[in-house]
Amino acid sequence: MDWFMRAKAEYGYDTILEYFDASLSVLANARNLNSIDATKSVKGWEMSIYRWKRGENKKTEVKEPKIENKLNSVNTSYHFDAVNDVYYTYLSVADQMVSVEGERHRSMKEAYSNMVGKPASMNEICREFGIPRAWFDEYRRRHGWTHDMSPYTDEEIATTDVEQLVQDLVLRNKHSLHKKYERRKWKNIEESAERYEMFNTYVLNEFKQLVGEAKSNVPKLNMVEDESEYSLVISPTDFHWGKYGWVDEVGETYHFDEARKRLMEKTEELICRLPSRPEQIILATGSDWFHVDTDAGTTTKGTPQDMCGSPAEILMTGCKLAREHIDLLRQVAPVKVVFMPGNHDRMSAIALMMYLSAVYEETEDCEVVVSPSTRQYVHYGNNLLGFIHGDGAKNLEELMSCEQRELWGKCEHHAWFHGHLHHRKVLESKGCLIIQLPSLAGHDRYHARQGYTTSKAGLAAHLIDKQKGLIATYFAPVEGQH
Repeated sequence: MDWFMRAKAEYGYDTILEYFDASLSVLANARNLNSIDATKSVKGWEMSIYRWKRGENKKTEVKEPKIENKLNSVNTSYHFDAVNDVYYTYLSVADQMVSVEGERHRSMKEAYSNMVGKPASMNEICREFGIPRAWFDEYRRRHGWTHDMSPYTDEEIATTDVEQLVQDLVLRNKHSLHKKYERRKWKNIEESAERYEMFNTYVLNEFKQLVGEAKSNVPKLNMVEDESEYSLVISPTDFHWGKYGWVDEVGETYHFDEARKRLMEKTEELICRLPSRPEQIILATGSDWFHVDTDAGTTTKGTPQDMCGSPAEILMTGCKLAREHIDLLRQVAPVKVVFMPGNHDRMSAIALMMYLSAVYEETEDCEVVVSPSTRQYVHYGNNLLGFIHGDGAKNLEELMSCEQRELWGKCEHHAWFHGHLHHRKVLESKGCLIIQLPSLAGHDRYHARQGYTTSKAGLAAHLIDKQKGLIATYFAPVEGQH
């Protein structure tokens, strides 16, 4: 092996071994090596490559060892000198006999075996032991080495107890496992450190520099109280007063007490969030305020419903609750009540409208718009607002522009408010906002069986600036809903 080391030093075989690219020509490789180590000219590197490929070393004299049973045939594999623990192997690529110390020989075989961890590749072994690839390739073939062989030489197997070898192999594997774990651990540490260093160098330091150099050009805020005029649109659509839901059957309890609690508490919650008092409150009601519309306990079309009271009780208590709700809102601002009868309470909604009209006929701060139309319009400043339950007409933006042609042209902002589907949604279409309102109501058997239980119950409030249109939306969800 001394010969190997001298060849490496004198001819640069270690550099060739590391950087040689088999896909390139000798001249291209020589030029590449010259750029790495300019102590040799391109021509000098060409000659070294040729010598390396042939395994020649004309400047170093290697005397063939004298051994008994001299190997003089290229067909003879190797000879082991047990006394001196040296392996003599004839390599045709070197055209001579080479000697390898026993310990070095055994270390190479162990590294090449896959029985102790992952086997090293030929390139890895050549780099570790300082051997040209062509030499090691012939060397391992001369000795019959494969990855699947044991890490022990034939000489070790012949002179060592089998049980001892098995125990040694177990210990080697344990050691290999530990080494692999340590390598993986340190690799992760190094990778993390490298990533941090790169981040620190290329990002953090640059960022710090920018922070140090940057000057803020942000204008100073002038915090003044907003005195703009706005209306509050609030609509307990799809309230379904009189609906009944049994918790064991539908997942929650819904009846008179729960419905009243939701309406009054969520209205108060929204009012308390307002930035200031609105100019007016637009209350859009009807719209399935009642759960049933007939003495038989059905919807307007005759669909039976689950009720928590009689039809008469539902109608009378529902009218009283609507009055209480309006009186709550009147404490904040004047109230304008518009009706949009629903598919559950087409006639009962009209009855509610007439009842409230009579109640507030002489009241200055409450206006009840009396109209049998299913579509209602409110003009407010630069806004045209439409209200509808949502189960009937489609193409609402086109309807508004046609039915309110003059106001459509005068107003910059247009918006429709509707319910029916029990969940929130906002769509902007053809110059008009389509605002779908949520429902406060709980579930009954029909909704539970159909799977209509995913929408979040609650009450919404919309702030309509007199000039800017919709500027904010508040939502008060029902908490603890199943």
